[in-house]
Amino acid sequence: MRETEDWQLIYQEFAEIIGKENTRLVFENFKGTTVNFPLRLVRRERLVATVKREYQQGATVHELSIEHVLAERTIHKYLNE
Repeated sequence: MRETEDWQLIYQEFAEIIGKENTRLVFENFKGTTVNFPLRLVRRERLVATVKREYQQGATVHELSIEHVLAERTIHKYLNE
């Protein structure tokens, strides 16, 4: 089974993105495990700190909401923490 066409669809997709060998590593290390990737790469604490810093540097709530793909209400919540 050297050809990726024989692989499960998810592994074919991984192979296109990270390559065959890295896909094999993912398979060997995580097979049978359910993985749920967070919607954000950055930790919440770091995001809050970044929003506060950018706000202090003059960014508006609206600009921050667009840049960080957050609701303005969420930006206000972060600023009040």
